[in-house]
Amino acid sequence: MSHALEPETISSLWWPSEPRLSPDGRRVVWTAAPLGRAGEHAERSLWVAEVGGDGAGRRWTRGFEDSGPQWSPDGTRIAFLSDRAERGTAGLHVLDATGGESRPVAVRKRDVAGFAWSPDGARLAFLAPDEPTPDDERRAEERDDADEHGVGWRHHRLWVVPADGGEPVRLWAPERHLGDLAWSPDGRRIALLAQRSPLTEHQLGTDVWVFVVGAGDGVRLAAAHSGSSVGWAGDDTVVWAGDHEPVPQCSGTAWAVAASGGAPRVVGTRLDEERCTIGVHHAPDGTRTLATVADGLDTRLEWLDAASGVRRVAAAVGGEVSGAAVVSTPDGPVVAVAVLDAGLAGRVLAGRPDALRTVSDHHVPPGADGTDGAAVVLGDVETLVCTAADGTRLDAVVIRPPGGGRGPWPTAVLVHGGPYGRSGRWAHAHPLDWGQLLATRGYAVVMPNYRGSLGRGNAFATAARGTMGSIEWDDVLTTVDAAVAAGIADPDRLGIGGWSQGGFLTAWAVTATDRFKVGVMGAGVSDWGWMAATSDLPDFEAVLAGSRPWDGPGPHHAALGSPLSHAARRTTPLLILHGKEDLRVPYSQAVALHRALVDQPAPVTLVGYPREPHGIRERAHQVDLQRRVVAWFDRHVGGLTS
Repeated sequence: MSHALEPETISSLWWPSEPRLSPDGRRVVWTAAPLGRAGEHAERSLWVAEVGGDGAGRRWTRGFEDSGPQWSPDGTRIAFLSDRAERGTAGLHVLDATGGESRPVAVRKRDVAGFAWSPDGARLAFLAPDEPTPDDERRAEERDDADEHGVGWRHHRLWVVPADGGEPVRLWAPERHLGDLAWSPDGRRIALLAQRSPLTEHQLGTDVWVFVVGAGDGVRLAAAHSGSSVGWAGDDTVVWAGDHEPVPQCSGTAWAVAASGGAPRVVGTRLDEERCTIGVHHAPDGTRTLATVADGLDTRLEWLDAASGVRRVAAAVGGEVSGAAVVSTPDGPVVAVAVLDAGLAGRVLAGRPDALRTVSDHHVPPGADGTDGAAVVLGDVETLVCTAADGTRLDAVVIRPPGGGRGPWPTAVLVHGGPYGRSGRWAHAHPLDWGQLLATRGYAVVMPNYRGSLGRGNAFATAARGTMGSIEWDDVLTTVDAAVAAGIADPDRLGIGGWSQGGFLTAWAVTATDRFKVGVMGAGVSDWGWMAATSDLPDFEAVLAGSRPWDGPGPHHAALGSPLSHAARRTTPLLILHGKEDLRVPYSQAVALHRALVDQPAPVTLVGYPREPHGIRERAHQVDLQRRVVAWFDRHVGGLTS
């Protein structure tokens, strides 16, 4: 007998990420963590598996937050970040590849943020701020800690430490914040990503630099356009993932530039392609570059040739990729990938690109896999294609209630965040993605990929600039109409919900139409102008909004697309869920809309979660949130008849 998927089960799922292959391609290490944090500190563990073996991976660490594993060049050691020495503070540790206890290599009072092995395995370069001075410690102790903007920023510096332990040496301390690093295969240079400050808002201005080991200084190579995942193709070319344009809200691609300087080149998806590069992965020896490409609802791995720009398909991957790795061996390349697909929990696959096999077997809570005689039967994720009024093709996914039967069903329209995100072909079991949570309770779930989403290229992504509440909203309605026409969605029993950008579109829905019987606004925007003033990504939010509060006395374009401006039109019951420590979409966005709606006849409920940022992390909060979503839909949609 099947039963509904429970919030406790979802928050207990272990999600894998950060797969890394040993140099010989015979073993893979990755990290996995439960979606919900049970205690004060998060837990993340290392898992190791034989790539060609018959068994599943084995959990190697527990009880701490262990992340970012990397094999030594000779494959005998694994370095990783961990807070095992001081909970909440990441230090650099090394573990023998045969197992046993790890040893600290660089444990400091401030976090180590990233690291890379030297090609000879003798040293580890890492990023971390300077340690606090005695005066810093005195000021903290005495609470003499006035914070002047721009003064005393904790820039990440470049350090090096012997792999066997010793005193770290600071190599480079520019007045920039270093965010990622990769050692060149010949050991002569280190490629880095750098931004103006540690502030999140300055990630949009990332640059690529090269530090010549022993020279004492770095050279700026190029603008990286929100760059990430820097690495090497040979000894002379630097490759990274970045945006196509310097303006936010565009598609992603891969870039390459000569380490000696010159113009950067696009080596990933081109501007004219209707697909996006969403990740770049480097063989540690610089021999291969692998990219994750989203093509509509499909996902694949592609080989990138940084010299010619030629790309070849390496493997098709169902679902969503949360990490990948590649190494070159005498017998050819070996790939590992962490993927979320049709199963309840994510999995890790590894092997030759044409023969990937599952090597993970993470804990699945009792009742989710049938071990207690009451298995959860998930709804199948299906594709729904429709056409906008201007002829644009729109992709969506649909989850019908499991167990068969004919529609239409009471329907939850769940809108993804971003906008540069995607509702793809995976199970949709997550505390902030309620697809299976509602599907296993008898709802059809419709998940639109509106303009601004990833996977459809640059023109599709940039269509969302300055258009909030217009073209992307029309795409949501077009998708809903298609689901109704297909006999899936009941037009008289529609609800809508979502997180982040999906929360904004929910707030917009309930102030734009009475078509929906219920709305659930998760961490959503109610006033776009104020987002440019208060979010930790102000430039990004201003591009979406189309204006800023200081662009003269107004009226401002941002107000046109703000649900707060149209609050008086709302007649739909609305549940507002928001983290109280959210820096991306500040809690004031929820409070403002609640104040505007609270005296109206239609019900409105505001729930704030203490200590929580933009994503809700604590298990008790996740469970509470999911229960409220179900109860709100059942109350206002499940009891209605068409």
